[in-house]
Amino acid sequence: MKVDSPPQPCSRCHRQVVLAGFSWGRQWVHLGTWRPQCGPPSWALARSAGTSSTAAS
Repeated sequence: MKVDSPPQPCSRCHRQVVLAGFSWGRQWVHLGTWRPQCGPPSWALARSAGTSSTAAS
């Protein structure tokens, strides 16, 4: 993967995105998650849900 643009705000969630070049083409991805979708990945939501329920016990 190669970053092809400077960071700029996402039009939907306003987090930083960059244009990333892959062997198959280019795609806008969020910094930190490197995913095209807005929001945290599903595994991060599951981890935080498990942590908060454990802490509440």
